Amino acid sequence: MRTSAEPCSEPVMALLRVKAPADVDPHVLEAALTRALCTDADRPLTAELEWVPAWRPAPRAAKRRFVFVAVLRGSRHKGAEELAAAAERSAKRALKRMFGKSTSAKARPAADPEVATFWCAFRGTPHKVTA
Repeated sequence: MRTSAEPCSEPVMALLRVKAPADVDPHVLEAALTRALCTDADRPLTAELEWVPAWRPAPRAAKRRFVFVAVLRGSRHKGAEELAAAAERSAKRALKRMFGKSTSAKARPAADPEVATFWCAFRGTPHKVTA
């Protein structure tokens, strides 16, 4: 139950690309990013993240790119671009604090054709429920 007088925005699906050390467990990174997005005092969001595994092997390098599908919702941000920008700023700040300045994060709202694909990756294939 919301006690705030300000209405909550509609959920937005976004793509979050992260560059972090190669030896980081993606699930630990997912949890750390979710915590960072949800507890940022400057840009409060409700965020759910799901790691999208790469279909090709990761190169042997110090840094690795991780991709997450995020469902974002915020009370102060109205549009998809604003929510993605807030998530990007929060993720960048958290990554720099955790791993140093060589990390990065970029977020963008999912385009219309991508939403159905991301939703199936995030929640599974929808099926009809009979009562």
